[in-house]
Amino acid sequence: MRCEICGKEAKLRPALVEGVEMLVCQDCSKYGIVLPERRAAPVRKPKKKPAPYSKDVFEEMRQELVADWGRKIKEARERAGMSRQELGAKVGEKTNTIAKIENEELRPPDATVKKIEKLLGISLFQEVEGGVVKKKEARPLTLGDLIKNEK
Repeated sequence: MRCEICGKEAKLRPALVEGVEMLVCQDCSKYGIVLPERRAAPVRKPKKKPAPYSKDVFEEMRQELVADWGRKIKEARERAGMSRQELGAKVGEKTNTIAKIENEELRPPDATVKKIEKLLGISLFQEVEGGVVKKKEARPLTLGDLIKNEK
């Protein structure tokens, strides 16, 4: 490497010259204050990235929400004589959230569903049948396929 003052090819050392840290040779070090050599920080090995999630997440699912779960929650709440605000306070949700759940605009988290079930005495989960989804072979659409679909 070359000295930043004279340009001579030599072993360089850090020095503070006129308030600027520079790499200088032995001869030019007299123009400033020689700084202690810095030790290079140890090179850290990068952390291994976790393998992409390849497990089928639906494989572990055993329950799903029943159809018309919003209507069932609303009817059970009204039978219990509760307002949306009261139900929300008891299950730890906002009134707007309860309204969205009842209108099925928002699917509630499983923990909230369990609280609602317990509070209202209803069942909102049903067992999932062991359905297997088969991937269709990707092929071009034919005229025969169109005729079958019209019938």
